[in-house]
Amino acid sequence: MKLKEIPNLPHPLQTIIKAVQEEDDAYAADELVELGEEILSQLAAMGIAAYLKQAKQKEVFNDFLISLFLSNGHAYNAGPLYRYAANMIKDAESEDAKLLKPFFWQKKKGKEILNEEIHHLAGLRNAVMHGFFVLPPERNRDEAEKLEAVLEKITKTGLFEKTFGKFHFLDEHGFNGHWNITDPKSWEHFTNYHAFGKLADRIALEYAPSFHEKEKHFAFRKTKINKEVKKEMEALLEKGKGALVAWTRPGDEQSVSVYRQFVQQLNPEKYYPIHYTLFPQGATFTANFMERALANVLLELTNNEKALKDPWKFLKTQKGKLPKKVVIVLHDVHIALFNPNHLTNLFNKLYDSEIPILATAWHYPYLKRFFNSFIPLPKGNSSPKKKDMEFSLQNYLRFKGPSEEQASEKPAFDKLKEILTSIQEELHTNKKVVARRFADQHQFPIEYVHEVFAILSPFFQEGKEEFKKDEVDELYGFPKTIEESSQIFLSLGRRDVKLEYQHKVLTQLN
Repeated sequence: MKLKEIPNLPHPLQTIIKAVQEEDDAYAADELVELGEEILSQLAAMGIAAYLKQAKQKEVFNDFLISLFLSNGHAYNAGPLYRYAANMIKDAESEDAKLLKPFFWQKKKGKEILNEEIHHLAGLRNAVMHGFFVLPPERNRDEAEKLEAVLEKITKTGLFEKTFGKFHFLDEHGFNGHWNITDPKSWEHFTNYHAFGKLADRIALEYAPSFHEKEKHFAFRKTKINKEVKKEMEALLEKGKGALVAWTRPGDEQSVSVYRQFVQQLNPEKYYPIHYTLFPQGATFTANFMERALANVLLELTNNEKALKDPWKFLKTQKGKLPKKVVIVLHDVHIALFNPNHLTNLFNKLYDSEIPILATAWHYPYLKRFFNSFIPLPKGNSSPKKKDMEFSLQNYLRFKGPSEEQASEKPAFDKLKEILTSIQEELHTNKKVVARRFADQHQFPIEYVHEVFAILSPFFQEGKEEFKKDEVDELYGFPKTIEESSQIFLSLGRRDVKLEYQHKVLTQLN
């Protein structure tokens, strides 16, 4: 396939261009996709570097970068990364960002939109996949011309010759193909990069050996022994696998006691606990952090470096041979819910590897799927503190969205906050809120109300309530009055089925 030789391109682009040139027009689709994605990746790397070097940063973007740098390296496609980088530099305040912005944004009919010429490359992958990895020769030639045009525009501005900084993903030759950080010491290189630098400092601290020493000191402080906790804990350990959670409420001091009891009551002759508290910033809530901690413990127990390469594969070969049984003990598992790399993603692997899990967590309905046994919530009065409510809202939406920092998502965020305030006021007055009735009364979307119920679930009592049943006229077989259950029965066209759907209810604690 014909493709111009363009000077001063990074080596990865030169390599792919050569592969395109050597391919027949009818079969060049795969190579063209690879070239398009490399262009997007190179621009994304420059954009992210420009964002990191300036002070106008947002938590939502910094959280994304932490997830990206802790990923396995192949978790993100070039198209989404290009779009993230575009949003990062949109309001960034630096000369580098201004230089890059035309390659991410353009004006059209008075509106600022993504650069259509370049963003088009992100759709090429889908076109090829839907075409069973083959496109017509004329389409391939057309796409090749578009790629040529993009590369010529980039090289004319000298972007590939400019140094945007030295990062683990970017050097003087451009994007090096590696987003993920494999050496924990690399986090130390971000120290001076504003708000992101503080996050990186925290991660570097967590990966240091001193972190687990501090956690050990915290976990082995004197604590009360709860008989119910001991009973449930022993039952799980007897099974040899599974996950036990002690549900807690915000501000409940018992949660720390339960965590310490979990750690302290493990017989050191028989068990080797991996224990730590999850922190809102840093990496403790990620699967990567837990996996690394597990690998280090396996190395310590066996002195076999194969454990560092693939701890899960190593565990299969060492089943029943380890000198001590590994147990995971976690405090505050609710931190960073919905993070794509959250440590709960490893729970199935831990179950298969027969490594028990003991944990404490705020009572969020979403977390129930990860545990097969639980210790109930503590009884008693609860007076939610404003700071805890705000944290629950932020923690729940942080990785799930909508985000207050994203202009396109802010209206949805504001609506959720409005509903949350309304439900709190209703609970204060009437001690009880029924989701469907509350949504109808205030004209709120029911899915938003259910979302707020989940956010508030650690603070109040969850429950269910049956729909109001109607009375059927014996002669006509039709409801005498239309009640909540009527619409469902009428929709089904029959009344000989059990009405299992129930209202979601929140009530004040006794």
